[in-house]
Amino acid sequence: MSSSIPRSPRRFHPVAAGLFLAGLAPWALGCGTAPKRSWTVEEIRADLNHRITPDVLARVEIPFEIDDEIRELAFRVTENLRTDKEKMRAIIRAIRQHTGGSISYDWLSNKTAKSVFREGRGNCLAYTNLFVGMSRAVGVEAVYVDVTTIEKVTKEAEVIVNSGHITGGIKDGPDLIFVDFTSNPEREYAGAKIIDDFEAISNFYNNQGFLYGYFAEALADQGGFDPLAREIEMYELALSIRPNFNRARNNLGVAFKRRGRVNDAIEQYQLALDLEPDFTEARANLASAYYSQGETDQAIEQFRLAARHDDSDAYVVYHLGVLHYHEGKYRQAADYFRKAISRDRQMADARFFLGEALLKLGDEDRAMREYERAIEIDPNYISARAKLDLLRDAQRARSRGGESPGGGPIR
Repeated sequence: MSSSIPRSPRRFHPVAAGLFLAGLAPWALGCGTAPKRSWTVEEIRADLNHRITPDVLARVEIPFEIDDEIRELAFRVTENLRTDKEKMRAIIRAIRQHTGGSISYDWLSNKTAKSVFREGRGNCLAYTNLFVGMSRAVGVEAVYVDVTTIEKVTKEAEVIVNSGHITGGIKDGPDLIFVDFTSNPEREYAGAKIIDDFEAISNFYNNQGFLYGYFAEALADQGGFDPLAREIEMYELALSIRPNFNRARNNLGVAFKRRGRVNDAIEQYQLALDLEPDFTEARANLASAYYSQGETDQAIEQFRLAARHDDSDAYVVYHLGVLHYHEGKYRQAADYFRKAISRDRQMADARFFLGEALLKLGDEDRAMREYERAIEIDPNYISARAKLDLLRDAQRARSRGGESPGGGPIR
């Protein structure tokens, strides 16, 4: 199990553009020997050889594995340095200099240590892979740290993709120094967890799966492979490396649901919740899957359970509004949509459905304003545009003394 580092939210300040060293935090809680967190590349492959088939193992890259050129650079820049902190800073400087004097951050570039070294561009995990590989080469005990940040989920259509944020860390006596490769000028952590190498590798393939799904349409145009199938393959690979890695379990369910395999999606969400009953994203996704099958009562129950654990998530609150709307409870639905908008002002669906609820409550003018706001957020929101046009036609007809067109929600 990984060690957790409880932290109250705090703000850390930059020491260099694109790279941040966070303040010290407790390295481990309580007494006793800390669990093993790091292994050599050879040890990891030997372990996986006992758990996954040779054809799968052949596709596994160890993200922090480095080559002789990178290893030589690490030794050269840390030569004659005595402390781990000095070596850490020398390695950071070397990474910056090698990539043109600054960190070229790209959250969509999920790469191994060797790739980011060659290409000079990557996301937080890619640069952390390089930092970990170089640090360990010169005897510095570098680890991966999974931090909880303000932006913890990415919303896509009617599902939540939990992508997380990974930093590096090194031991400094009883404390831990965070090394965060990020594009943000400041970063807030609400919590942090030291993860072992197997979970870090699972994170790598989980991110890779997310990117295949994110760029599926563009990749499909290139031909040669099916990005949607590759997305599922990456999540399954992450789970073969760490079977209890719920982030990938949730995302595999998301991938199945997008492809119409709703029963398979429900199975994945339930497996995730068996291990982690308070996993809000998986519970909300399970509710959405039930709702797509017409199992409204089960959907309501799951959304309420999710909201009971975390009523600050706009996605969960929005869907509670949708369910109340379809039950004819328009005033309660409108309250949920307002609450969702207060948490995510760019949620066009919440704006649209708030308009629908207001229209049912007889407030046509305010409903029209919500449709307009939905279109401002998403100019291609066809349902909002059609409803707005219908209401404007009705107003013009009334002004001429004619009859208004029939009502009812437009889908």
